[in-house]
Amino acid sequence: MLEFLLFLIAGVGYGFYYDLNLVEAGLVALLILCIWRSWIPEMPAKRVWKWASRIAYRPKTAVASVFVIALATRAAFLPLLPAPNPVITDEFSHLLIADTLAHGRLTNPTHPMWAHFESIHVIQKPSYNSDYFPGQGSVLAAGKLIGHPWAAVWLECAVMCAALCWMLQAWISPVWAFFGGLLAVLRFDIASYWVNGYYGGCLAAIGGALALGALPRLLRGPSVATSILFGLGVTIAFYTRPFEGLALVVPAAVAMFVAIVKQRAPIWIAAPALVVVVAGVAGLLLYNRTVTGDPLRTPYAVNQATYGWPMTLPWYQPPHIQFRHVELQRYYDYERDVHDRNDSPIKLLENSTLKAQEIWRFFLGPALSVSLIMLGQVWRKRRLRLLFVIAGLTVLLTLIETGTAPHYAALATGCFLAILMECWRRLSTRSHGAQIVLALPAILVVILAVRIVLEKSHLPFTQRVNYESWCCVQPGNPNKARITRMLEEKAGRHLVLVKPKQDPDNVFQWIYNDADIDSSRIVWARDMGPQENARLLSYFRDRTVWLLDPDTNPVQIEMYSPR
Repeated sequence: MLEFLLFLIAGVGYGFYYDLNLVEAGLVALLILCIWRSWIPEMPAKRVWKWASRIAYRPKTAVASVFVIALATRAAFLPLLPAPNPVITDEFSHLLIADTLAHGRLTNPTHPMWAHFESIHVIQKPSYNSDYFPGQGSVLAAGKLIGHPWAAVWLECAVMCAALCWMLQAWISPVWAFFGGLLAVLRFDIASYWVNGYYGGCLAAIGGALALGALPRLLRGPSVATSILFGLGVTIAFYTRPFEGLALVVPAAVAMFVAIVKQRAPIWIAAPALVVVVAGVAGLLLYNRTVTGDPLRTPYAVNQATYGWPMTLPWYQPPHIQFRHVELQRYYDYERDVHDRNDSPIKLLENSTLKAQEIWRFFLGPALSVSLIMLGQVWRKRRLRLLFVIAGLTVLLTLIETGTAPHYAALATGCFLAILMECWRRLSTRSHGAQIVLALPAILVVILAVRIVLEKSHLPFTQRVNYESWCCVQPGNPNKARITRMLEEKAGRHLVLVKPKQDPDNVFQWIYNDADIDSSRIVWARDMGPQENARLLSYFRDRTVWLLDPDTNPVQIEMYSPR
């Protein structure tokens, strides 16, 4: 018990260390003191409420306003936060799906030299593709077709904020639903890794918002369009986060079933949604069959059988793999170490404290947690209990997984916002509550500004900040983007042989290629020694060959010599 308490304290301290949370907590305490002592003038709550009401009581106008504000806000930050370069292995994997779909096909044939192209979260056999579900990659493919994958992320995040506003309108009062949409813009649409990366998160949140926004509307006034939106939300859950999606789909389906049985809703309301879901599942089975040869075998399962990872579930027993490349062996050992930290209920409980604070940091943090003192009163509101159930189950499933990131819980974003906004509403009715509620977003703006300034100042400690944040730029490793630009400026086509990294803790990968490797101007391959390299050079005989050493700082590249 003492060990667990110490681990819990360490987890809380870890959470407050990152993302300037200590500074944020200090500003919150200072704000409450100043308001309580009347050291700051009373804020114009009535004026703000009147302005918001003019928009909020026109539901379509409110949703459209949130969408436009989200687009314009992120566009205004482009000089400070330009379109990001992919850094993390997951991003390159999703971008491979995007490039594949943009070429008009579902997968790619295995390359003859595939052993040189093995990398994390990419399968080479029975076809060459990502190991992830195709939801996020489909969105990125649309962006690629219109000019740049991040254009789709920018639009996707704005759609998410608007969808969250639409969902909140079905559960809470219009003004607070509008405020919730604006809070989503501030929290997720400016500097979070959801919008400044290619991971996903936004699409899953859209799916959750569509399903949860449609459900109460179906029970109040059934319509075919609303049922289709419900089915679309469930389908998005299957295409993005199928495991955590159980926490959304099962309670929502049970709620609809109960309403039909009790004759609160006609039985036909489930039919359009069911048609959409069946069509979506059929598409997913077709995708699996094309990529793996078996409609019931996902690329994710192929990757686990081939490389042993992802080891996300504690009961998964990874196979013993003989790797060709030392870097893949190191990543296997890293995943195995994380997996084995959760090999008992006590260890799982201990590590859940660290995973829970990551979710808390992203969705709430100190400033937004203030209003949770009203959580008990909100729980008494029966109408919102389904949201409590879905949010709780989502967090539970997320904590069960051995490795956790905030986008794992993205499907429940609307639940978190609805509960938070209802807490804000109740807090605003208390003495000084309206002033506190109006000032909390100002604290988020201050933290966001300070964090961006610190990032642009390139101070050493900013590089240690966790990228899975609502307020942090994702610096990552800029070397690949730098060298790619250098090679693109040179004439002809290039082959880059990348030497193995010596640092066992460095899991960043260089070996990620386009869907059509042979047609790419730059091909990245693993250095496998003179004999194996000779076969590769013979295959790519018409290219300029380079040797890259990832262990130098900055990373160096030079013409390749077989000797």
